[in-house]
Amino acid sequence: MTSRAGLIIRNNSSYMELYKSKTLISYTQKILNNPIDISMDDSWIDRIFDWADENKIDELYFIEKGFNSKYPRGLPRNKQTLLNLEELNLSKYNLTYLPKEICNLTKLKKLHLYKNRLRFIPREINNLQMLVELSLSKNNLSRLPDEICELKNLEVLALFENSITSLPSKIGQLKNLIKLNLLGNDLRILPSGICELENLDSLSIFDNKLEYLPNEIGNLKNLTELLVNHNYLVELPESIGELKKLKVLWLYENRLEELPCSIGNLTELTDLWLYSNNLRTIPSEISNLSNLKELWLSNNCLINLPQNLDSLKRLKEFNLSNNNIAHLPIELSYLKDLSWLEVDKTVPIGNEFDDFIQKSIIKFS
Repeated sequence: MTSRAGLIIRNNSSYMELYKSKTLISYTQKILNNPIDISMDDSWIDRIFDWADENKIDELYFIEKGFNSKYPRGLPRNKQTLLNLEELNLSKYNLTYLPKEICNLTKLKKLHLYKNRLRFIPREINNLQMLVELSLSKNNLSRLPDEICELKNLEVLALFENSITSLPSKIGQLKNLIKLNLLGNDLRILPSGICELENLDSLSIFDNKLEYLPNEIGNLKNLTELLVNHNYLVELPESIGELKKLKVLWLYENRLEELPCSIGNLTELTDLWLYSNNLRTIPSEISNLSNLKELWLSNNCLINLPQNLDSLKRLKEFNLSNNNIAHLPIELSYLKDLSWLEVDKTVPIGNEFDDFIQKSIIKFS
């Protein structure tokens, strides 16, 4: 090789090595000063497409949903569209597994996997940090990965009608969760961490195998709906009276023998369903529930009722059938908003209730 000075430089000389080094540095500096897009390996997208084809998942389309509204269904086969997807609806495709590559779609905000045959959720689910809604209902799940608790922006988690036997102990980390639906599972215990969900508005845990609620249940200060019917509850924690925003409380079809006096603190309550338990008494504090509209006490073991029920001025429906009540308290006749009062045929009805009978308010079972 001949240099600019006309000297002959051998290829293996120190001058040549210096020349190569300077050239490499020069090219490197140009790259740093003018960065270019370097395409990453996107073969994982092809694996998603192959999986989608194997499971006969439709190409993305939209279904009309009321006036000027629609929702997506299926999976797009265009890579750019897939990468920018914010809502993915793969419900009712009979899926047996979810490939972990789905968790690379980091722009997803809503993921619907309702009514499939999924047995597990990939641990990589924690990559979906933008997720606000996750529907996993009606699958074959028996447990959830701990990583699901890392979805810091999650607001809605639907898990009903699976076979879940326990929840992750760190579920309390889902600080933004508003709605949690766990009905129709095999839960026997709720972790105390569930009581750390300070923004929770609705908790549906009916049709499980729960015998107790956590003592800390009163920490759910924003709860307005608590549905715990059709379990094996034998008692309620005293702290339930701290749920000051609660409007709907369903406790029917359990094994409750008594209620804590603190239930009278739930002054925002409109619906209290307690039928089909083993209740023998009702605390007099129930008269404090001034906003109550529906009170169902049928199919219990009640003999007497509190004498101050006339405080329930807004009560519309009251079911007392299938108990052992000897007579109706006269105070009930003062409830002018009452439109339905169901009692046993054997219960004596005083003259004070003539107006109720004429208006067909009283129903006999």
